[in-house]
This record gives sequence, C-alpha cells and structure tokens, in this order.
Amino acid sequence: MTLVRIILGILLALLLAVVAVPGAVLVDLVNGGTGLGLCEQGLGGCTTGVFAGTELLIILTGIIALLAALIAGLVRLLRWLGNRRRSVSL
Repeated sequence: MTLVRIILGILLALLLAVVAVPGAVLVDLVNGGTGLGLCEQGLGGCTTGVFAGTELLIILTGIIALLAALIAGLVRLLRWLGNRRRSVSL
C-alpha cells in the first residue's frame, strides 16, 4: 500500500510539472527570454507553424488526461485496499 502511495505522489508531481512548464515558458518569453530554448531570438523572432499551438495543446491535454486517469485508478486501488484491510480485520 505504501508503494501505491509513493507512485501516486510521483504521478501528482508529474502532473504539476506538466501543468507548470507551459506557464514558465510564457513567463520567460514575456520577460525577454528565449522561452526555455523554444524561441532562440526571443518572442519577436520566434517563427512557428500554423498548427504549432494546436499540436502543443493536443499533446499536453493527452498527457494531462493520461496522468489524471492513472491517478484516479490509483486512488480507486487505495480505496479498495483500505476497504479490504478493514473487512479482513473485522
């Protein structure tokens, strides 16, 4: 049960990182940076394709959905293990 909680914590940290990285890139770009290497000449010289934003949105949404599904599955597993432990000890 402890291993499941550790994996759950790792997945939550991953989810937080996936959500925070685009914000960090935007803050870096707005402050005159390169967007963590995304745009070498900064925001003014950044050239991207027409579908780059949509592609990034789809990828991030898929990753977030996958992580959320894994987290939900682990929470259900923890609840099931807890109920099983209580019914065995009675």
